[in-house]
Amino acid sequence: MNLPDTKIAVTLFNLREYCKTKADLEESLSKVKDIGYQVVQVSALPNLEPQDIKESIEKHGFFCCATHENLQTLTEGFNKVVEKLKILECDFTALASPPPEFFNADGMQSFIKTMEEIGKKYAEKGLKLGFHNHHHEFQRFDGKLFLEELYDNTDPAHVYAEIDTHWVARGGQDPAKWICKVKGRMPVVHFKDLMIIDTEPHFCEVGEGNLHWDDILKACNESDVRWYVVEQDCTIGERSIFESIKISYNNLVKMGVK
Repeated sequence: MNLPDTKIAVTLFNLREYCKTKADLEESLSKVKDIGYQVVQVSALPNLEPQDIKESIEKHGFFCCATHENLQTLTEGFNKVVEKLKILECDFTALASPPPEFFNADGMQSFIKTMEEIGKKYAEKGLKLGFHNHHHEFQRFDGKLFLEELYDNTDPAHVYAEIDTHWVARGGQDPAKWICKVKGRMPVVHFKDLMIIDTEPHFCEVGEGNLHWDDILKACNESDVRWYVVEQDCTIGERSIFESIKISYNNLVKMGVK
């Protein structure tokens, strides 16, 4: 399959409530296509078989740039994940979030060892294993920052990054600096913005919040990030998720992203 020229993608995690059946998926993909997207990340579609997903995205002319899996699936279901990626013609999968038992000093070291071991197994199959952060990974244990320890103590050829801009900012860190920190080991980045409403942080569309997108896009260009995946866990007010991902898409185009 030929790669699309665009860098802009969208994760189907956004549309999980609208993709529970193959018919739902095809209807949602049609709407996403009308917005202008050509690339999707396959996430949160537990009721659909990989072949059905492949048929649907191919029918609507989409390319799959990534998937998300949980830790149990990545380890115990290794062969199934490899087969899924083969069907989807995709070489990148990421751990969506680590289980809570890893968030302590000993757990952090155990998690690093686990990611290195399974990342090596995927690499041997010609696949990339990434890690999608939230704000939890900016906790310190024994004075060490969880996310920093992960990347400093794993082989870049075995453990890749999938930085999420919103969660980095919510963790008190600079998204652009983190994108630069993982230069060369991040094919996919997650784009979502952050705004404050009634003193609380909220998810919002790219370009509609407080993140510094000029710096983020510059860092992505300098770090050779291939796919910019729009993600928004939930919307604000009565706005539909389809409206939200359209706003993010249009804003990225206005920013000069192609």
